[in-house]
Amino acid sequence: MKMKLSSLMLAGLLLFILQLAGQSTNYPTKTIKGTDYYVYTVQTSEGLLAIGRKFEVSADVIVNVNPIVKSGLKPGQELLIPMHKKDVSKIQTSTEFIKHTVEKKQTLFAISHKYSISQVDIEKYNPEVKNGLKDGMVLNIPVIMKTDESTVVKTAIPLNSKPGAALIQATDSEKSFIIHKVQPKETLFSICKQYNVDSKEVVKLNPGADIKISVDSELKIPVTNSKTTQKTHLTETVEVSPAPIESEVKPVEKPVVKEHFTEKKTIKIAFLLPFMLEQAKKEAVLERFQNFYAGSLMAIQEAKERGISFEIYSYDTDKTEEKINDLLEKDDLKTMDLIIGPAFSNQVPLIGHFARENKVNTLIPFSSKVPDIENNPYLFQFNPGFDTEIKYLFEQLNGNLKNVHVVFAEIQGISPMDEGNIRASAIKSQLLKEHKSIGIVELNSPDNAGFNLQLKAGEKNLIIFNTDKFSNVSPYLNTLNQLPAESNVILYEQYSWRNQLEKKPECLYISPFLSSLNEAALDEYNSRFDLFFGKDLSNDTPRYDMLGYDLTNYFIAYIHKYGTKYAAKIGTLNSITFVQSQLQFERISNESGFVNQTLYTGETKAH
Repeated sequence: MKMKLSSLMLAGLLLFILQLAGQSTNYPTKTIKGTDYYVYTVQTSEGLLAIGRKFEVSADVIVNVNPIVKSGLKPGQELLIPMHKKDVSKIQTSTEFIKHTVEKKQTLFAISHKYSISQVDIEKYNPEVKNGLKDGMVLNIPVIMKTDESTVVKTAIPLNSKPGAALIQATDSEKSFIIHKVQPKETLFSICKQYNVDSKEVVKLNPGADIKISVDSELKIPVTNSKTTQKTHLTETVEVSPAPIESEVKPVEKPVVKEHFTEKKTIKIAFLLPFMLEQAKKEAVLERFQNFYAGSLMAIQEAKERGISFEIYSYDTDKTEEKINDLLEKDDLKTMDLIIGPAFSNQVPLIGHFARENKVNTLIPFSSKVPDIENNPYLFQFNPGFDTEIKYLFEQLNGNLKNVHVVFAEIQGISPMDEGNIRASAIKSQLLKEHKSIGIVELNSPDNAGFNLQLKAGEKNLIIFNTDKFSNVSPYLNTLNQLPAESNVILYEQYSWRNQLEKKPECLYISPFLSSLNEAALDEYNSRFDLFFGKDLSNDTPRYDMLGYDLTNYFIAYIHKYGTKYAAKIGTLNSITFVQSQLQFERISNESGFVNQTLYTGETKAH
């Protein structure tokens, strides 16, 4: 099946995404022949892409310094990671201190996060913490005033009236924030749009804001200027415009070599999806891919109405490798601005090879396992993989879930290759490394589960099973359901388990989909979808049509604005219309593909 759509006028879209700030690296250091390195211990199931993301270096750099990894990474293996010049640059510091009294059950990580400094810095000025933290212990927390060798840069904050804005404070030498008082009917989405900031940056400063914000509550809204090196202090409440910070003193800037980008007048997209046109009997599961395609077509139609022209090529991939191989022989695919698909994991390696060989950007919209993503710059992976999920979970456990007690439910006989087993092992290893209390229940049969012995009274208890398969977990649900309400049990469930009708306790899940949608945006979207297709999908979770709509909108924006070189500008646009997912694709080197980094925490009540 092949279809072409065209229109006349040109129009652009913008994307509501900002790049995440780099992750801090609090690890032992070593100097070898005058070069400074971090010493990093490889975690279970960790790949070079994930390690590189932590330290903002490419996988190639890690391999060059540690050639032994060419034969594969092993848990517990120590790697040398070159430190960035900014970490060892000629920055002079003068140090002041504030006093912090250690609270009950407070960890070194929590304290370092609170004051935006490294654990190494805390230990440097408080050597006694190496023997462990104690309630009531008073720590010296360094407040570092950084001064460049030649220039002190002060910050000028433009003032303007803005409802809900309040006092400016500085969180560190590079970031400041304003306080926004939540108004009636405001959402996290609308507030972020008001200040032109990324929602993930707001959630970093306000853990739990992605789940719920209340009227009259106060949110910290980041205002960042990488040139700022002196803290700003204001002593009175002011109303602040979210306009960019300007510097009173600007360093001499090097000439900027501008890249040449050309707007794309006609966008060519190919869909490789299992329409199963030749099957007499259609499988119900395949309807989700048809809905995805419908949402994509709606995004295309809306772009056409704004004057963008298209050539759309749609191919039925079936499920087999043979079918996808036949399709990849078509010359048309080599000329595409974007290929979307395929749907099944067995076909993904084949399209990956094709994308690399022909330099065609390709979006994998469903699979969380994309082979070669670390070394193929032409691949885009929407469904964040294992590493991203683990990283996000720990952000939550050290944020709004910091008071949750984690209990590992270890069903005996589970395969070591079960993704749930690998995930649980990685989480347990990290919690033990951080000296956090955990519970472990060995499960041989539902009759003698023994959960009660590992639950903590007065705290929420998060149960993590060592399997991704719901059929393995199902026999133990009745035991969890019968625990008294005061046990405060929460089941960490896979997103796919949400569709199971079996009775479950309260659940927590992580997914790339918003747990609650903006009602106004949803109503508008549903009206247009019904107009185009006469179909009501409001009971589906997640909405595959919305996934197609969001992803297609994203790429249309970039292709139209930047033409064939759009991959070089990923992460630079804002204000694209999203309904179900806020997309944030990132890569750590020129040789890696892009992986969506946006995840959300959701909860379901016991049922």
